[in-house]
Amino acid sequence: HGGENPGARGGGGALEKDVTLSIARKLKAELVNARGLQVFLTRDRDLDVELDERTAIANNYKADLFVSIHANASGARGAKGSEVYFLSYQASDDESRWVAQTEGAAEPVAGAAPRSDLALILWDMAQAEHLEESSLLAMRIQEELASVTGSQGRGVKQAPFRVLVGAAMPAVLVEVAFISNPEEEKLLAQEAFQAKVAA
Repeated sequence: HGGENPGARGGGGALEKDVTLSIARKLKAELVNARGLQVFLTRDRDLDVELDERTAIANNYKADLFVSIHANASGARGAKGSEVYFLSYQASDDESRWVAQTEGAAEPVAGAAPRSDLALILWDMAQAEHLEESSLLAMRIQEELASVTGSQGRGVKQAPFRVLVGAAMPAVLVEVAFISNPEEEKLLAQEAFQAKVAA
């Protein structure tokens, strides 16, 4: 999200593109200042970067990890909490499939028939190398988010997110909280909550 693509919008007017950029900037500062790590953002201002270009940027920098930060949305009343995803051709449940479609679902192999046996084999080979590490990273982030923010953890799930395809490193997509939930929207807009998430 970014630029003309605001992502999800909360009832109070908060935009996913603004909230997630602010969290990403705080996360970068935390990792650089407290840990001495080198961090690259796929966007550092309000512009839309193509989903495929995001992992290309990470690969170009030979990154050790790729984390895509999002604010969740749902039509279900009372939906709240954080979710962390790692890549899979098949979604782990119907809700995960819907989230992946909303954020940009992946085609398994460019130019190949989406359901062909060859496409599935190539897909599995390309992603298998980092699958276990991505799963462990997702679990750790989910545990930390639930602990640090006190939010309800909705678990670790798998889905075919296009933004994760092609990452040559462990990669996860983090849905920090539900911007569609009035209480969580207020939290997402607060600098203090964003800093807790980054920490």
